[in-house]
Amino acid sequence: MKTLSRSVLITIAIALTMSAALAQKQVTPEERAYKFRTSLFQTFAWKLGQMAGSKGSNNEAAFIKHATDLAQLSSLIEEGFQIENSLPEGSKAKPEIWQDYEKFQARAQDLGDAAMGFTESGAMANFDPREFGSKSCGGCHRDFKIKD
Repeated sequence: MKTLSRSVLITIAIALTMSAALAQKQVTPEERAYKFRTSLFQTFAWKLGQMAGSKGSNNEAAFIKHATDLAQLSSLIEEGFQIENSLPEGSKAKPEIWQDYEKFQARAQDLGDAAMGFTESGAMANFDPREFGSKSCGGCHRDFKIKD
């Protein structure tokens, strides 16, 4: 009897575990793209903050490293927007991204170019994080992101 009871309990536990796993929501490709670009832009914000902190502590080597990272990250922007109209719940991307994709690509390239401009020795002196954000990030945000 004890063996039968254990078998029944184990079978029920396995069935409940499997049904819970099956009931979990499947992540769509659009949601994956959204999560990718959200994490990418959060990393951008982090790196921009690191650039500002490096300038504040007069650490040019760290500043150049973070600027280089930011330039490399900018090459990934388009990857997060490969699925046309990937606008799952929570996305602040505008459909205009795909309606004028060439302009969007150009803005992403501008960000990378601006970041690359700070990878040279001595460039840190000309870095203003607010100006960089307004010009390099804001150029895309104004046209392609829903305002908060």
